Amino acid sequence: MTNTATGSTGWTSEYLESARDVWSLSISDEDRRLLWTDSLARRWGEGEAACATTRSFIRESLDAVGFARIQNLMSPDASDADLITGLSFVLDEVGGAVPQNADGDLWTILRDRDGDGATELGFHCDTCDVLVLLCLQPAADGGGNTKLASARLVHDIIQRERPDVLALLKEEWTFDRTGRAGRQILVTPILFTQDDGTVGCYYQTRTVRASANLDARRLEALDYLDEVLYRPEIAFGLRLAAGDLLMIRNSRVLHGRSPYIDVPGPPARRILRAWMNER
Repeated sequence: MTNTATGSTGWTSEYLESARDVWSLSISDEDRRLLWTDSLARRWGEGEAACATTRSFIRESLDAVGFARIQNLMSPDASDADLITGLSFVLDEVGGAVPQNADGDLWTILRDRDGDGATELGFHCDTCDVLVLLCLQPAADGGGNTKLASARLVHDIIQRERPDVLALLKEEWTFDRTGRAGRQILVTPILFTQDDGTVGCYYQTRTVRASANLDARRLEALDYLDEVLYRPEIAFGLRLAAGDLLMIRNSRVLHGRSPYIDVPGPPARRILRAWMNER
């Protein structure tokens, strides 16, 4: 696997559709059984080879396109405690969980709360190296899909169409994260060049718009960024099945969620989430 096709220009939705082997790996039922048995015992035996393959694929995909999907990784029928134990062990050499909210929770179950699933979750980045999502139950109505966008492609499109907007996005912006995990006030560019030469990103539309002193030029820049993010060639929709794992590198990929209408009981959408910093 190489990132030649994506490193210089970023990836489009069309590219991801044609190159699923770059970012998606399916685990056989037998390998899943071996992984599950060993991870719960917290020692590697017959499942070690499958774990090595899984970890290697995750690292390569995160480097190549900034995200990785592992299909059929864990049994979604297990208890929450066992899922956390098993997944933590499988991912131990990739990264460690960090608090994702003001209560210090390392693992949370995402579900519809008071109908908030019906509202689309806009593109953003989280304040950790890697976002981890394990699907326990997808939305019954077919919604609730993850949306992904390449920071590099967004950067290059804005550079071509509106260099004045890009110049503003490369300036420092204030994100008011009061009441959330980690730093409460974060000052950073939205798009920037990282040490390895890749385009990096940090964006949360609600927290940046909640900050004071946004003049008309900066508000226009945010509106333009949001418009670019939702273009079909940029916004890639991904539906996770029960047992699928998705890992997203926040510094290179923005993510969001499409709306969904939930149903009560066992068919309700449930996603196990962790924030991780890479080792």
